[in-house]
Amino acid sequence: MHLVDPPWELSQLCQELQTPSLFANERLFLVPHAEPYFALPPKASQVLLATLKAPFSGVLWVGFFAELPEAPVGPLAEGLAGLGELQHVSLPPPPKPWEDVTLSKEQKALLLQLVAEEAPELLAHQDVLDVLLETHGFSPRQLLQAAKNIVASQDLSPEAARRSAGRQTLPASELEKALQGGDWPQVAYHLAQLAEGAVLTTFRGSEASGRKAAELAAGLLARACLAALALRLLAEKAGLEKELDPAKVSQAFWYPREFKPRLYPKLLAVAQEMPELGLGERSPWSLQASFRLAAYFSSRKLAAGVGDLLRFGALRAEGLEPWAPVVWAYASLFAASKSS
Repeated sequence: MHLVDPPWELSQLCQELQTPSLFANERLFLVPHAEPYFALPPKASQVLLATLKAPFSGVLWVGFFAELPEAPVGPLAEGLAGLGELQHVSLPPPPKPWEDVTLSKEQKALLLQLVAEEAPELLAHQDVLDVLLETHGFSPRQLLQAAKNIVASQDLSPEAARRSAGRQTLPASELEKALQGGDWPQVAYHLAQLAEGAVLTTFRGSEASGRKAAELAAGLLARACLAALALRLLAEKAGLEKELDPAKVSQAFWYPREFKPRLYPKLLAVAQEMPELGLGERSPWSLQASFRLAAYFSSRKLAAGVGDLLRFGALRAEGLEPWAPVVWAYASLFAASKSS
C-alpha cells in the first residue's frame, strides 16, 4: 500500500509503477491530492498515461483523487476518460441567502442519490430521511455513515436518525475482534469510522479521536500482525502448519475443543525453547487470538503487512501525515487483501 501524499514528481511515480517491489507482490497506490497531475502539460500527461496503461503486473490499482472547482480538463483527464476511468462528482450550489432552507434542491437531490446507492432501505422511510437531512445538512460522508449505521441497527426510526448526530464510539475490542476473525470488510469499516471522526474507546476505558485514535488503531494492528507472525513461526516449528486453516479456526467451539486441550500444550512447549519471542508468558486466550489471525495470512504477507503499517506511521508517536488519509490507507490495505 502506497499513500502518495504529497504527490511525487512524475519521474518518481512512473518509476515506482514500473518497478517490482522487494516486499510485496501486490501494491495499491492512492494519491489523495492529485491536482498537480491534472495540470501536467500534454507530453508529461502522455508519459503518465502510458505508464498507467502498462504498469508492473503487481500493481493492483492507482487511484487519483482531486478536488477541483469544475470537471477536470486537459490531456490526463481526456486520457482517463477514454479508458473509462474518470469519474467526476459535481457539488451542487448551496441555498441562496434569501431561501429559508438548510439544503438547496440540488444538494438534497445529490444526497438522496447517494443514500439510494449506499442505504436503499431508507428510501421507504421518508420521515427518517427528513431527519437525517435536517440533522446533518450537506455533509455527505457523515450522512451516509449515519444512514448505514441506522440500517445496520434495524432501528429505522426518526429517533435513531436524531441520535446519529452524536459522535460514534468504537470500542477497540470490536476492531480487534474483527481482525482476529478475519472479517476484513468489517476491519476496513471500523477504520473508516475512525477516519470519519468516531471516538475510539481503549481497553483501559480512555477515549481518543482524530490523530490520536489513528495512532492507537495503527499500533493495535501492527502489534496484532506482529504477534500473529510470531505465532505462525511457532506453529510451524511445532509441526502444526495444517492447523493454520481459516476453516478450522472459525469453527464453533474451536477454542475449548481444539486449541486449549490439544494445540496450546504443543505451542507452549516450543515457546519455552524460544523465550525471545515472549509467547510463553501470554495466556491461552491471548495466544488463540494470534493463532486465528495467523491462519489467514502467510508469514510473508504478515511481514509485509507489518512493514506497510510501520512505514505509514504505526507505533510512531509523532508524524507529519494527516491522520485521516493514513487510516484510509490502513483500511485499503485490509480491504484489498486477497487472503480472506
